[in-house]
Amino acid sequence: MAASNEQMKRIVIGFIAIFCCSIVTDGDKIGVNYGMLGDNLPTADQVVTLLNGHNIGKMKLFDPNGGALNAFANSGIDVIVGVNNVDLQAISSSQDSANGWVNYNIVPYSSTSIKYIAVGNEVLPSTGYVSYLVPAMTNIQTAIQNANLQNNIKVSTPHTFGVMGTSSPPSEGAFSDGVKDTMSSILKFLSDNGAPFMVNVYPYLSYVGDSTDIHLDYALFQSTATVVTDGDHSYSNLFDAMVDSIFSAMEALGYSNIPLIVTESGWPSAGADAATTENAQAYNNNLIQHVLSNAGTPKRPGTNIETYIFALFNEDQKTGNEIERHFGLFNPDQSPAYSVNFSP
Repeated sequence: MAASNEQMKRIVIGFIAIFCCSIVTDGDKIGVNYGMLGDNLPTADQVVTLLNGHNIGKMKLFDPNGGALNAFANSGIDVIVGVNNVDLQAISSSQDSANGWVNYNIVPYSSTSIKYIAVGNEVLPSTGYVSYLVPAMTNIQTAIQNANLQNNIKVSTPHTFGVMGTSSPPSEGAFSDGVKDTMSSILKFLSDNGAPFMVNVYPYLSYVGDSTDIHLDYALFQSTATVVTDGDHSYSNLFDAMVDSIFSAMEALGYSNIPLIVTESGWPSAGADAATTENAQAYNNNLIQHVLSNAGTPKRPGTNIETYIFALFNEDQKTGNEIERHFGLFNPDQSPAYSVNFSP
C-alpha cells in the first residue's frame, strides 16, 4: 500500500531526527592529553580501546609519535599532533625542513583523523623560542598546503594562560604588553587560515595562586549562585570567566571571530594544597558536563568550547612539582583514578 503524504512527512521527519541526533552524539565527546612520560603505561592499541570504551573522542599528542598515530588509524578519534619546541628553529628557517616534518610525521598517517597541528607548546611569553614561532607556523601551513591537506588540518599553537596581562573582570581581558606584538601576528595567521586559538586553562592554578579571593566552589563549578557580575554577564564558575577574558583579549586586538580550543584543563588528585581525589573528581566531572552541554560561556552562549583534559594517565616519570604526576584520569593499569562520566 502506498504511504500517504502525511505518512511520508512523518518518515522524513523521523530520518532527519535520527540524523541530527547522530551528529550531536559524534560531536559531544571530550578530549584528553595523551602523555607518555611513564615506564608502566599501556600500549597505544590499548589506549585506543580505553578511549573508545569511555566515549572519549579526541586526543592530543605532545609530539608526533608514530606508534600512537598508527594505532589511532580508523579509530574514530580525532587527533592533535604537536611540534616540539626544540624543532621550531629549524622549521622556521627552512621550508624544506617544514615540508620534511609534515611529509614524515603527518602524510603517512592518512587513515588517522588528524585535525590540528599544534606548533610548539606554551612558547609565549618568555621561552627562547618566541622568535621562531610565527615563521614556523607559516612554514608548517605552507607544507600542509603543499601536501594538499589544508582543508583537513588546521595549524595553531597552544598558549599558557600566562599570556594574559589582565583577566578580571572578563570583559577587560587583555594580553600582556610583552606578547601583544607576537600575539597580533598569531591572531592574523589564525584568522587568515580559519584556525582556532589554543589555550591551556587551569582554574586550579588560579585558585592556589589566590585562594583568598577565589573560592574553591567557584573553581570547581560548584557555586550555586552568581559569583562575578560583569556588566550583563554573570559568572558562577571560574573556567567561563577565564575563557571569556581570552575572547575579550582577542577582541581588543581586533579579532572577534576566532574560535577557541581549550587544549589543556584539569585538576591534580595529590601532591599539593587542594590537590585531592575529591576535588579532581568534582572538577573533571563538572568540566565535562559543562563543555558537552554546549552552553558556551556568558560571552559566547551556545558555543561549543572544544576541550582536552590533562591528562589521560598519571605519569611517574614527569619532572617538576609533585602534582605533575597526579593529573591522570586513569592509572597506568587502565583503572580509573576516580569515577568520571565522560558522556553528556
